[in-house]
Amino acid sequence: MARQNPVGQASFAEYLELEAHAHERHEYVDGYLFAMAGGTASHNRLISRLNRLIFDSAEASGCELFMADMILQTPSGRGYYPDLFLSCEPPDGKARYKQQACWIIEVLSETTEAIDRGEKLQSYTAMPALKAYILVSQDKPLVEIFERLEDSSWRYTPVGEQGVFKLPCLDLQLEVAEVYKGMTF
Repeated sequence: MARQNPVGQASFAEYLELEAHAHERHEYVDGYLFAMAGGTASHNRLISRLNRLIFDSAEASGCELFMADMILQTPSGRGYYPDLFLSCEPPDGKARYKQQACWIIEVLSETTEAIDRGEKLQSYTAMPALKAYILVSQDKPLVEIFERLEDSSWRYTPVGEQGVFKLPCLDLQLEVAEVYKGMTF
């Protein structure tokens, strides 16, 4: 699914300046700005739960965990707000964006799933340092992992409710059941 209805056009530098003062967030794709829709309660619960399960390990690793408000610039120049990502770039408290991620998590929604599986998958997997792109379903306990292999190819692995998945760059495994604890479908 291609994006429709851009709200403006700008350079990446102009985009960063606009985002610094905007009342709503936008993603930056091929010179165009696209307004982001709000999430559901389930979307918010999943991101919050993942953040809680991961935060201490991320802090101990020396990397930084970002949740929904940090722009990630891809090699093509696109700018996205991933739901959650781990960056091992040197910390810069004043930075408005990062250019590297070890892994990225997107929680799927009806309005963004096609973009997450298409445009973002293509953009994110072009990042040389990215080790995993992880999709989390809101509709059922399912985590889908695109993992970069040593030969730079990608392996797709779906992990169901009784499964466990590992987060690269952290000494951490998460149980899918723990991620979805208390969720109803």
